[in-house]
Amino acid sequence: MRIYRQLGLLPVLAVLFGMLAGCTGKPPVIQSMTPASGPGGTIVEVRFTQGGLGGVVLFDGTAVETRYASNLGLGKILRFTVPYGTAAGNKDVQVRSDGETSAASSFTVTAGGTPESPQIDGVEIPNREGKEITVFGSKFTTLSKVFIDGVEVKRYAGSSLPLRALPLEFVDNAIICEPQTPFTLGSTHTVQVRNPGNNNSPDFTFKVPTRVCMMEFDALDGIPLPDYYRFRNNTLSTMRRGYTECGWILELSYDDTAIPDPQAGAVFTPADMYSFWQANANLPGGSEFYMHGAFVTADDQGLLGIMFMNTGSVPSLPNAERRLGFSVFRNAFSGSDLEDKYLRTTMHEAGHGFNLLHSDGDGVRSIMNQTSVVGSNFRYIFSDISCDHLESHDIDAVGPGGEAFGSGRSCNNLH
Repeated sequence: MRIYRQLGLLPVLAVLFGMLAGCTGKPPVIQSMTPASGPGGTIVEVRFTQGGLGGVVLFDGTAVETRYASNLGLGKILRFTVPYGTAAGNKDVQVRSDGETSAASSFTVTAGGTPESPQIDGVEIPNREGKEITVFGSKFTTLSKVFIDGVEVKRYAGSSLPLRALPLEFVDNAIICEPQTPFTLGSTHTVQVRNPGNNNSPDFTFKVPTRVCMMEFDALDGIPLPDYYRFRNNTLSTMRRGYTECGWILELSYDDTAIPDPQAGAVFTPADMYSFWQANANLPGGSEFYMHGAFVTADDQGLLGIMFMNTGSVPSLPNAERRLGFSVFRNAFSGSDLEDKYLRTTMHEAGHGFNLLHSDGDGVRSIMNQTSVVGSNFRYIFSDISCDHLESHDIDAVGPGGEAFGSGRSCNNLH
C-alpha cells in the first residue's frame, strides 16, 4: 500500500525492534485497565509490560476473545468485552503472554448486561485497492462480527492507511475490516454487524466510489494534523467518510509533518503558500488526481483556511495546477471545539479543491458553509447538491487540476 512505500522499511523495523526489546521472558505485568468497572458488554483495554509480543486476556480464569489495539499486531495493548450475564462482583483479569501469566488485577462487574442490536450509519473506503473498509455505527463490541454480502470478514484493530490504532473511546462506533474479495470501483455491497445473542443490525447497502484522489498532508514542525476521528452529533466522522459518501476515495498520505517554518514565525501570504506548495508537494505522474494540504501557523488575513490555488490568489497559475492545494492555519483556532473546527476546515478547504462553493443556493447547512454562517452548529456532511456535484458532474468541473475555481461549472452554478 502507498503509505508503506512512503514510510519505508526503517521506521517499521524500528517499531518491531522496539517491540522485541520488550520481550524479556518474564511474566507479563498489567500496567493499567480502562475502565475498571462496568456491566457485561463493557469494552476494556488492558496495557501490559514484559511477557511476549502478544497475549490473551483471562477473565475470571477463562480466556476471552482478545483483540489488539495496533495493526502492527503483536502489541502490548489488548481489548476484550466483559462477558454478558456475568454475576456482579469483583473479577480477576490477567494477561497470558509467551507462556507466562500475569498477576491478577480486579474488574468490578456492576450488572450482567444485555446484548444490544448494533446499528450502521455509514462506511469509509480508504483506497482504490479495495482491501479495507471501515463500518461506522453504534453498539459495536470486540465480539461483533462483520458480514459483507453475507460472508464474515476479518476484523482489524486499526487502519493501515495511515498506520493508526482505533482509539478505545470509539471502539463501539467503528470496525475496520478486510473484505473477503477486494472491492472494485463502482461495485455495490451490503454489510451487516452481528452481536451475540442473535442481535443483528439491518443490512446497510453502500456503493464503492468510482473517483479517486491522492491527498498529501504536510505540516510545519510543531503544528499537529487534524484528529482523524471526531465524534459529534452522535456520529463518528472522518474526512474520508464524508467524501466516500459522495463518490470519492481519498488516498491520504501523511508525508512530512515536521517541516521547518520557512516564514520563521511570520504570517503566510498566498505567494508564500504557493512557494511552500512548490517545495513540498509530490505530484504523481500520469492522470492521477492529486491535492495537497498544508498545515501551517497563520496567514495575513486572519483566516482559518484557504484553497489558494486559483488565479485570483496566485497570478499566472498554470492551468494544470488549478485547485491542487489548500492551507489550514492552526494558530487561528481557539475554544473548546477547536479540534472539531480544525477537521471541519480541512474538509471545507478540500471541498473548494473539488470546485465546491460556500453555498449551493438551497439553504441547506453543509460542510461548505462559512464558519460565520454555521458557527458551532455544523456536521461533517455535504448537502445533496454538493454530493451530486462531487459524484456525477463532468470530471473536469470537479477534479483538482480541472476548470478554474468558481467557473461556470462550479457546483452552485450547475443547478
